[in-house]
Amino acid sequence: MTATTIQLLELRRSGDCRRMTLTQDEFINSLSEHKLPFRDLRMLLKSTEAALMKARRPALLPRPSSQCFILEMEHIRLICFSDKCIILNPEDKATQNFIFGLKMQFRCEDGQQCQDDSRVKADTSMRLLYQKSVQDLDFEHVILENALENVVRKYRRHLQIIKPALEMLLQQVEQNPETNGLKRLLAVKKSLAEFEQNVEHVMKVIRNLLGDDGDMLSLYLTKPDRQEGEQEEVELLLSSYSADLDEIETEIKIFIDMIEDTDQFISAHLDSVRNEIIKMSLFIEVGGLVMGFGAVVSGIFGMNLNNKIEEAPWAFFIVCGCIVFAMLLFFLGFTQKYYQLKADTSSAQSFTLLKNFFTYVDDLEYHVFNKKIEKGEFKSAVEKITGLKITDRESEYLFKMVDANKDGIIDAENELNLHKHRTPEYAGYREHTEVLLAGHSHS
Repeated sequence: MTATTIQLLELRRSGDCRRMTLTQDEFINSLSEHKLPFRDLRMLLKSTEAALMKARRPALLPRPSSQCFILEMEHIRLICFSDKCIILNPEDKATQNFIFGLKMQFRCEDGQQCQDDSRVKADTSMRLLYQKSVQDLDFEHVILENALENVVRKYRRHLQIIKPALEMLLQQVEQNPETNGLKRLLAVKKSLAEFEQNVEHVMKVIRNLLGDDGDMLSLYLTKPDRQEGEQEEVELLLSSYSADLDEIETEIKIFIDMIEDTDQFISAHLDSVRNEIIKMSLFIEVGGLVMGFGAVVSGIFGMNLNNKIEEAPWAFFIVCGCIVFAMLLFFLGFTQKYYQLKADTSSAQSFTLLKNFFTYVDDLEYHVFNKKIEKGEFKSAVEKITGLKITDRESEYLFKMVDANKDGIIDAENELNLHKHRTPEYAGYREHTEVLLAGHSHS
């Protein structure tokens, strides 16, 4: 029986990285000197299971007795000590982006050449204004800030990507409020509700830390002798990202309100249409009653008229056959409509597809590398992020939803807001990482 292996990456302040592949026993033994509680080791081992990665609750756990903290948020899972950081699942593409940013930042700190220094520091230039440079930050705070920044950037990118597609869907539903459009709108609303929950979970973790001075002091690993009231740096750092998450949550609520407003508009419109149909039905029924009365009277008088059809030997069979044929047509038409309605209400594939697409849409960045995306590549990428096999028709619908300028090709940068944070150096780093992973898989 083959032992389960765990992929790890050890990062030091110098920016040096060491990739390791350990068994579970070796992983536990490597942390034995730090005396981590068993529940933490169990949680870390669970977080390495790919099937549970997206279902895990976020956590930021200070462990002063072990001189470390454990962070688990979105795609980032790590254990940070005062002199090193152990990052789990480094083969994940989103985690690779996080690792690359850390390496670039530490190299710039050491005075080495940094070709894209503006990108590394642009997102954090307004944070911790009382500090003169990133060197003033302790190692563990650099890790913490970069992790929170990566999570916030992921959330912002998620909103940027889904906004044009959502606006298009709302416009389509307003123009043609059919059942399929309403179900798609419900799927998007459900995915936004789940996304809002994810943001709220991270906010809850940060707010719990902000409400406990002891926990904030426990995040000082390089200088553990801080006294109560001397946690200003960590408090400002956490408050800054808490404000960012509040802003993201507000934007999500705006999206949900847009969907609810459209839903209410459609409901009012359908109620009005339904009333008009009822009114028309009433007129038709009254007209049918009047015409039926006239037909009965005409039939009574018509019985005394000779039309010579009744004298034909085949007339009876022809009339009966026509009546049976008409009844059969009515029956088949009703049966077909019944099964159409049944299939329309029981099929959940397209609902699940759209929900998963909007839930994990930001993961497209790690499966699409061309600036111009054609339909085949788009379908393959959607299948990877949703975990579903999709039909050409469903792929075509999603493609048209994202293709804002309707030119048949998706511009990854302008229409999906992808790759804007990437640099040529990161592309080379990604290729190098994939080569390393291939080597590990062969070994």
